[in-house]
Amino acid sequence: MEKKILTVDDEKDWIQMLAIRLEHEGYKTEAAFDAMQAMMQGIRLKPDLMLLDIMMPAGGGLEALKNIRASDKTFSMPVIVLTAKGDVGTKIAAEKLGVSGYFVKPVDMAKLLEKIKEILIKE
Repeated sequence: MEKKILTVDDEKDWIQMLAIRLEHEGYKTEAAFDAMQAMMQGIRLKPDLMLLDIMMPAGGGLEALKNIRASDKTFSMPVIVLTAKGDVGTKIAAEKLGVSGYFVKPVDMAKLLEKIKEILIKE
């Protein structure tokens, strides 16, 4: 069965590039462009994994992550953060919210794909 990945970022070109790479690897992709859409799409689509940016409109990624963890429909969804924020404080905050991975842009695509495969094999 095809695994579904929800990519959340306000940069449409980045989402499009990710979709091309992920679909080439055999994943189905969906997109959201802000924190509010991340939560709504997470509940509606029930993806196997979410790739989440931190700096974006409508609340930001950490706020979206708090809401995802607070909902009984999405609390256990694996989330990998893909962000330009490389500071330790943001990484620690994300880790406290139970992220499965944290990658700083520009992302090493080979390492990201390896991490995605590792997470989705466990499911």
